[in-house]
Amino acid sequence: MALILHIRHLIPSYAAFPLFFALLWNQAVYYGARIATASFPHYDLTTYFDRLIPVVPFFTSIYFLAFPFWAAGYILSVRISRDQAMTLLCGDFLSKGVCLVFFLLFPTTNTRPEIAGRGIWETLLLWLYQTDSPDNLFPSIHCLVSWLCFAGIRRQPTIPLPCQAATLFMALLVFLSTLFTRQHVIADVLGAIVIGEACYRIASLPRVRGCYGKIVSPFVFRQNSTP
Repeated sequence: MALILHIRHLIPSYAAFPLFFALLWNQAVYYGARIATASFPHYDLTTYFDRLIPVVPFFTSIYFLAFPFWAAGYILSVRISRDQAMTLLCGDFLSKGVCLVFFLLFPTTNTRPEIAGRGIWETLLLWLYQTDSPDNLFPSIHCLVSWLCFAGIRRQPTIPLPCQAATLFMALLVFLSTLFTRQHVIADVLGAIVIGEACYRIASLPRVRGCYGKIVSPFVFRQNSTP
């Protein structure tokens, strides 16, 4: 009960259902596309430059740290204001929709390397390979959500500059982690940044974020929202 009350204190009422909806939409896009394209031909976007990137098992830790980073980044952003919450979550919704189109019409895969050694990071990386099949790669959702975490707080006067810089730094580390673990290739990372930024800017338009807000949170968004 104490944990629930703490979470309710962290997440404003106007953002509670939209955040939950964002999580459901992410799962539907990722796993729904995987099921739908299981028998489709998949394309490998690995280039010569990708093959030059070494496997660094330690970056598996950064890859998994991305999950609490996203939670903290999204909560930090939605607490700024209703409008900022709807901008971020609308951008998330639009960008995941674009991901779904690519996952369905242009399924991608890659060839994972053999992992030598049985240290903790090698073991964790092997476990990641076993539990996460190499599909739904372009664009990288790992990189897309990390970029949105930064976009949601950048140039916000209520967020200290060191916090903004730390968020950008962590997002860059996540980008590197997807490459050093061979979960993704360079094209996946670049595609995620471009799609995430474009969708966030579209969501920044008052009419777009307003429409989204009225759909996912009609009762609380109506009050005190910026026209």
